[in-house]
Amino acid sequence: MEYERVYHSSQVQGLEVINPSQSTHGGSWVYATWDIVMSAAFLGTRGGDLTCCVGRDSETGKPYICERFEGAFALRYGGVQGSIYVLPGDKFVAGKTPWEEEVVCDEAVALIREIRVENAQNYLLALADEGRLIVKFYPDRVDGIPEDDGDLVYRAAVWHKQFGDKIIERVKQYQPHLLDRVLRAIEEDRY
Repeated sequence: MEYERVYHSSQVQGLEVINPSQSTHGGSWVYATWDIVMSAAFLGTRGGDLTCCVGRDSETGKPYICERFEGAFALRYGGVQGSIYVLPGDKFVAGKTPWEEEVVCDEAVALIREIRVENAQNYLLALADEGRLIVKFYPDRVDGIPEDDGDLVYRAAVWHKQFGDKIIERVKQYQPHLLDRVLRAIEEDRY
């Protein structure tokens, strides 16, 4: 599939070129999404999936952000400044990473324009008010996120194989009630 435009979010404002960065999937790429609303969900990255899960709702087709504990949305996005960079999509390809929303390019990309965001939390809530984004605040969940948080146990165990013990520290910080389950999954090499 060819894309006319793609979108890259960063907390660094004022860039003129987006350079490739080292990938956890192998290679060095510029990451982007084909959906500007999905890109906006990555203006804040604190805690990753351990604070807020980001995805696409299967019923409506809209991007969602699902808070994983009370206050996680504000923790991840509150007061965060950044920019959404609009990039030409002709050199970006899908299918290089496990996430179908993501497209990548292996060379530096000059931007078409920059959309500055002064507060990611306010920006995302405005997108939700416009009906372009679903925001679920804890304890509400989108379909597919299990009540027992088994998805986070799985992800933490898999990430531990990739990134080592720093993942354990992140679980302690953001999801301490899952620590025993994560440690058991790692010990049993379950995933």
